[in-house]
Order: sequence, then C-alpha cells, then structure tokens
Amino acid sequence: MSRAYFTLTPAPAAVGDPVAKVGGQPNWLAEPQWPLSRDLGTPMWFIGQFAVEGGLAYVFLSEATEAIDYAAEPDGGENAVIIQPYGRLPLLQRSYLEIPSPVAVVTQAQGPTVGPDHLLIEVTLGQAGQGALQFLGDEPQWLQGDELPEAGYRLIAQLDSQRLPFDVDFGDAGIGYVFISSDGREGRFLWQCH
Repeated sequence: MSRAYFTLTPAPAAVGDPVAKVGGQPNWLAEPQWPLSRDLGTPMWFIGQFAVEGGLAYVFLSEATEAIDYAAEPDGGENAVIIQPYGRLPLLQRSYLEIPSPVAVVTQAQGPTVGPDHLLIEVTLGQAGQGALQFLGDEPQWLQGDELPEAGYRLIAQLDSQRLPFDVDFGDAGIGYVFISSDGREGRFLWQCH
C-alpha cells in the first residue's frame, strides 16, 4: 500500500458504516471485543477504525497512559488493535473463530471514546503540510528508531497527536503506529514521542 496522507473532518452525525474514522463508537463487524487495560481492568478508550483487507482494525488506548507502565509498547497491555473479521476464510466461518488479542476483552458494543466521529479525507503531501506525519500505509516514519512489532507486520495507519481533533496521550508531540500481521489475523499499536 502506498502512502496516503489524510486530514480529518467532523462527521455530520454518528457514523454507522464500517468506514475508516477516528472517534465515535466502533462499527463492529462481528461480536464486540472491547479491550480492557491490563493495569486498571477498565475499558480502553476507542481511538478509531481503519480498513484492512476483508475488514476493519479497531484501535484502543488506556486512559491516563503516562501513569501506566508499558503504555507505549505493542504488547504492554495498555493499548490494543482488534481485527474483525480476519484472514481469507469464507464469511460464514469467520464468526466461529476466536480473534487473537494480547489483552482481555469484554463483549460490550460501546464504551469510552476519545471524541466524536471524524472521517478521513485524503490529501496531497502539499495539503498535508510540511513534515506531515499522519498517513495510511507505506513505511513508518519513526521518531525514535525502528520498533516494528514483529517481522512481517506492516503499517496501516500513522497518527500524529498534533493533528488529531482531540487530545490523545502519545507522550510529548507523539506519533501512534498501527500495524497488522502478514496473515491479517493480529494487529499491534505503539507510540513514540520526542
């Protein structure tokens, strides 16, 4: 996937379709799988959802991440990416599969969110602005060095905390990185800051 820069625009109403967005509530494609903070045991905050082959990747982050150990790490238990449905199996078989997650999940459909629905609007590099760090696909633009979760993982979204329409705690002017495994079954999220 080549790099696609984007900006965000407020949705005129709650988004009920399975489209790429940030904020609002997830548009689940299968049974809800809301992740819980490993340290707090509370539902994580929904950041957004992004298109992947055959489904959506839902991105979550624990509240008050600076106070929680391992908040920036992809397997620290304080952030999560849930993929639904995953793989290349026929649609009727997907609902019978357990979706892997490194954190505990609950089957609630709604929960805490970072803000209201905002839709992604693709823009050119010139429109994105100098030093644009928010895009879909391509290679990550690391702030502190390569932290690819595992071999074979690819970037699906890079989020700039300075360009999001609401406050997210990715540290000081941080960047969030959303990855998916090569088989499309698992996702990972991490963030770096200056």
